[in-house]
Amino acid sequence: MKLRNQILIGSSVICAAFLALIYIEPQILVTSLASHHYYLIALVIASFLLSFLFIWKFVIKRLEKLNRDVRKINQNQLMGRVEITGNDELATLAKQINNIVHTAHISQTTQERINQLEKINAQLQHELTTQESMVKELIDHKKYLLHLAHYDPVTALPNRIFFNEMLNKTIHHASRHKKMMAILFIDIDHFKNINDVFGHTVGDAVLKEIANRFSSILRSGDILARLGGDEFIVLLNDITHPKFANLVAEKLLKASSQSIKMNQHEILLTTSIGICIYPNDGVSLEDLQKNADTAMYKAKRGGGGIAEYFTKDAHIAMREHIQSESALQKAMTHNEFLLYYQPQFNLQNGTITGVEALIRWENPELGLLRPAEFMPLAEKTGFIIQIGEWVLREACKTNKLWQKEGYKPITLAVNLSPKQFQHPDIIQIIANILAETSLDPNYLQLEIPAHIIMDYAEETIHKLNTIKNLGVKISLDDFSAGSVSVPHFKKLPIHSLKIDQAIITEIPENQNNIVITNAIITLAHNLGIKVIAEGVETTEQLQYLASHHCDIVQGYYLSRPLPQQKMILQLSKTADALT
Repeated sequence: MKLRNQILIGSSVICAAFLALIYIEPQILVTSLASHHYYLIALVIASFLLSFLFIWKFVIKRLEKLNRDVRKINQNQLMGRVEITGNDELATLAKQINNIVHTAHISQTTQERINQLEKINAQLQHELTTQESMVKELIDHKKYLLHLAHYDPVTALPNRIFFNEMLNKTIHHASRHKKMMAILFIDIDHFKNINDVFGHTVGDAVLKEIANRFSSILRSGDILARLGGDEFIVLLNDITHPKFANLVAEKLLKASSQSIKMNQHEILLTTSIGICIYPNDGVSLEDLQKNADTAMYKAKRGGGGIAEYFTKDAHIAMREHIQSESALQKAMTHNEFLLYYQPQFNLQNGTITGVEALIRWENPELGLLRPAEFMPLAEKTGFIIQIGEWVLREACKTNKLWQKEGYKPITLAVNLSPKQFQHPDIIQIIANILAETSLDPNYLQLEIPAHIIMDYAEETIHKLNTIKNLGVKISLDDFSAGSVSVPHFKKLPIHSLKIDQAIITEIPENQNNIVITNAIITLAHNLGIKVIAEGVETTEQLQYLASHHCDIVQGYYLSRPLPQQKMILQLSKTADALT
């Protein structure tokens, strides 16, 4: 309203000036000019100029400023505001423009935020989809790994791990409910010949066929597993009489003896089966499998193709027969000693990190004898020195042979008895055998009984340092609380220690053994020493040791001691054979 009044004032002044000029008679104008009446003309011109200046200042200049501000706002993408001057219609217009700009800016900002949120939502949806896919893959992979961990890839049967889990559960159940069960240890006779003649592909196909035949014979509650190589094991659950196991064994023998046709070849097989009855022949996983294995070798000595029960009478006769030095001397002369190898597993990645060499006596009359059945006599008579040297040389030769054949180098552990360790020439004997066999000393580990450290502390430390200087690893065997004082322990040049099997057997049930085990692991790791646990027989023991950072484990739960030809089936080959 005020702007309109300002324009009307200016316009009125200009109009008045023009009217004055129009309505003055020309004669008067001429007369005036002639009479030097210039004041009227000057008044008109002055009014015109004044009106123009008034309009220019209060209207045109402000409009130009408004235009510039609007253009600047447009260039700056709705940033900034129009300057407001005065209190008239142009000021009102400027305020309305600012309101429009503010509204448009809010709308633009809102749209940008909406676009950002939509983009973020799309990214989140993509990430969520990706995560869901990854979770599904992880679940599938976990299932796959669990399957691999519990089933044999060739036959799809349960493997040793799964079988041992089930056997331990069945032992607890049978103990509570006074049940009887049987273990059947099955070995295919001369299976190596099939792999050598027809190849491993045919060999695997034969194993699948044998597995299918065995499965068709057993009851739904029985368990058939493949232990590896050509070995199977059967758990006959809840039987009423030991004779039932023999009836099943006869069916298995008959099924395996029927010819198998492979690639136009007819393959004939026989199997040897060892039978062990719970609780008559043993009440622990190790005892049952050990005795079933003993019975199986008895069947093999009988020519194969038969089943044999484990009998305690044979053990009584065995002990009576071997309790003489001459029997040991004869065994050495007739090459009746041989080595078995028990794998040691790295708990971090599950790989075989080493093996322990264990002597066996293959007596032609009594079968396969374990160290506990003849080594005490060898220790007592001093014959342990000769046997021990043979074990060390044979173990080093075998390890070097594996390396030459291209198997990945691993550490081989050999036990030294107290009498061997105290022998004055033991260091020279070790050095000579390493030189003879060309074995890198880094792949030999000598296990020394922990108790002899306390008996001959300073002398022992000196001897251990001398052995270590050969490049050989040293491990303390049968280590427990009180085996050695901490000051002496800190001085020992050892690579590892092996926890006494008597401690492992009672974990995690025995709280005292748990405390001892934890203390041993902590002490060893603080000194940079690896910890080995032997005698692992249950899932609970394995899980406990893994969760408490034990480094290496061995035991029947993972693998029983194996003869050389079966041990190499567990080893992995390097890209190129070592020379």
